Amino acid sequence: MPHAPNPDLPVDIADVLAAMRQLGGYLDVAPDQALDLYRLAYAHAAARLTQDVPVAAIMTPDVTTAAPGDTVRDATLAMARAGVSGLPVVAGGAVVGVLSVKDVLRLLGLPPQSGPAALAARLLDPETCLHETDPAALTRTPVARLMTSPAVVVAPDTPRSEAARLMAGQCINRLPVVEKGVLRGIVSRADVVRSCRGLECPL
Repeated sequence: MPHAPNPDLPVDIADVLAAMRQLGGYLDVAPDQALDLYRLAYAHAAARLTQDVPVAAIMTPDVTTAAPGDTVRDATLAMARAGVSGLPVVAGGAVVGVLSVKDVLRLLGLPPQSGPAALAARLLDPETCLHETDPAALTRTPVARLMTSPAVVVAPDTPRSEAARLMAGQCINRLPVVEKGVLRGIVSRADVVRSCRGLECPL
């Protein structure tokens, strides 16, 4: 018995037209033919989405970045404004590292897997907020001191599947997309998941 279609799989007009051509063109559609049409369109959509695509097709092109000399506080505020959990660190136009929330958690003396509640509890207790005795550490610590360097980057034509394997293998959540030394965008696990919606995708 065939599996029920996944309602999250995006079937578009091209899939429907391809299915209609497969059925023999434009028809006066009876109920059973309509069901056949839907099943064929669904199959075309699944086949289309299982084809690998370059990261350029799924990346976020407008990237929030930090400089190595920025303070961790300023970089964290930039992440909060952009609604991201990490950003590339750029110097002289080149990506020199990546700063993530996990790095900031380390500065706060918290394990990288800490959730929002643990972070809030630490921040609400000024006496234990920092692992350093200097209460101004967040405002004085440069990004260069915490960032992961060198950054793991990919080219725009890197296949989505390869980017997913890299992120899984390196236990990272994002990859700057670099072309000829210039930052073109960033691709995240969330981008991969969204682009594979309704499919089993290797993460």
